[in-house]
Amino acid sequence: MSSVNKGFRIGKSIILNMIQSAIRWWEDKYIGVSASEALQPVFIIGAPRTGSTILYQALTNAYQFIYIDNTACFWHRNLRWGLWLSHKRHGSQPHSNFDATNGNTRKFGGHAPSECGEFWYRWLPKDRHFVDHCEVTPKVVEEMRAEILGASGYFNRPILFKNLNAGQRLRLIHKAFPNAKFIFVRRDPRFVTLSILKARKKVGASAGQWWSIMPANVDELRTLPEGNMCAAQVYFLERQIEKDLALFPKENVQEVHYQDFNENLVRGLGSWCGVSKRDRGEIPAFRQDDVKALAPEELAELNQLVAKYPFKKVLSV
Repeated sequence: MSSVNKGFRIGKSIILNMIQSAIRWWEDKYIGVSASEALQPVFIIGAPRTGSTILYQALTNAYQFIYIDNTACFWHRNLRWGLWLSHKRHGSQPHSNFDATNGNTRKFGGHAPSECGEFWYRWLPKDRHFVDHCEVTPKVVEEMRAEILGASGYFNRPILFKNLNAGQRLRLIHKAFPNAKFIFVRRDPRFVTLSILKARKKVGASAGQWWSIMPANVDELRTLPEGNMCAAQVYFLERQIEKDLALFPKENVQEVHYQDFNENLVRGLGSWCGVSKRDRGEIPAFRQDDVKALAPEELAELNQLVAKYPFKKVLSV
């Protein structure tokens, strides 16, 4: 890197830090940092390709959760400012967006719900997703609580997150939000594996190249044949989630199945979270998996792949 480019990057970083510091002063003065313990965050978690995005979109469209839309995500280093700005621009109107590209909604407008991984990368590594107890510092916990509970306190509503990395970071979340709520999305592992294989093909992932959420044993799984790797990805992600959800009160966890997605499920989850309905907030039509739609050889191969891991039989459609 040339000295000119290096100097430009350093100068840009200094300017950004100054802007963020000024906005943070404004946040603390006008939005506040009061933490409302009664408004704990809600997390949608699970393996990729389980329907978590459409459920996130349905809940945020039909119920008055706070959520990070694409407008707020742009200001991910000043979340309270970003959420305030989004509210000024969009108010409480529904986003009416049920489209995404592998979970990404940037091209569908500023009010469309965002996973906003950038918000979490302020504190957490990008090259791995599992975070253990010993990696959680009091400073990280304090900063997360100030940002998230401060926003909830200002808007007097809980914030709903859909960032599937969170399922591998439940030990951190427990430190910061021991009374958080979780919606654990499950799907027939055959269809999840198939969907991951299709997503990998679409993005051109090569053999051994990882795609999406990484379980703790990701390096071991990279050495597996592609189909086995995808089935193992689902199994070990969900196993970690099941283990770490035991840290939280049972009544704070709802396990839902993709096959059961309908208006009644969305209404039930909104009520469980204690959030009011959003005016004119529609609930989309949901698809269901159909084993009969699979070619016999494709079904046989998927059956073999998932049979290598002890998935719960009740997950199969």
